[in-house]
Amino acid sequence: MLHFSPIRTRIKSMAGDNSLKSFTVWVLVALTTGASAVVMTTVWLTKYLGGFDWNNEKVFNYHPLFMVIGMVFLYANSALVYRVFRNSRKPLLKSVHGILHILALVFSIVGLVAVFKFHNLPTHNIPNMYSLHSWIGLAVVILFCMQWVIAFVAFVFPTLSDSLRASYLSMHRFWGAGIFVGSVASCLLGLTEKNFFAGNYAKLPDAAKLSNCLGLVLSAYAILIVYILGREDFRRLESATTPERVELRQGGDK
Repeated sequence: MLHFSPIRTRIKSMAGDNSLKSFTVWVLVALTTGASAVVMTTVWLTKYLGGFDWNNEKVFNYHPLFMVIGMVFLYANSALVYRVFRNSRKPLLKSVHGILHILALVFSIVGLVAVFKFHNLPTHNIPNMYSLHSWIGLAVVILFCMQWVIAFVAFVFPTLSDSLRASYLSMHRFWGAGIFVGSVASCLLGLTEKNFFAGNYAKLPDAAKLSNCLGLVLSAYAILIVYILGREDFRRLESATTPERVELRQGGDK
């Protein structure tokens, strides 16, 4: 009787190697796209909108830059941590994942403070929270905070049963991707809103061309990240004996 187990193992190994190579290419393309979005945002704000100054109307420019860095670039990279460093121990990855989330939140809070400060300047006195961009943006940040707190309780503190953690994990992934897409959607609305406020959007000046291109790059980045997160063969392979959490007292794996 012929035994095909070695052949099957070899085929699976080859498929895994090809998947890993494909994964590396997709991640490099995504990281390049995300970094390009940050650079383009910086150029747009410095070259066409006057740069940065916390003490006058240029304080607004911290808002788009910090939101792109925090709720788009850092947030997406935090989601990729478990896939990029697939051979590292889960406790370390959890720490990196959490730190990136905290950094994303810090950038976002400063970005929100900047836009509220701009609106409330005596020379401007612009109403707050009236646009769809502001509603979606604030909702995304609130959901982000809720997601972080619930995940901290579920995966860090030993409070939930294994079955509840396993059930929540799929929701955590879904809402993580959904919040990221919402963040990018809010950025696109903000770019359009800023272009209309300039008053000459229909003439498509250089500033509008760059911001439109930035919107395309952000959209491409969102598609790339969601695609990578959705590929089952790109996920970290877990051992059947690996627990799904870090217990603070025991230092176990997630």
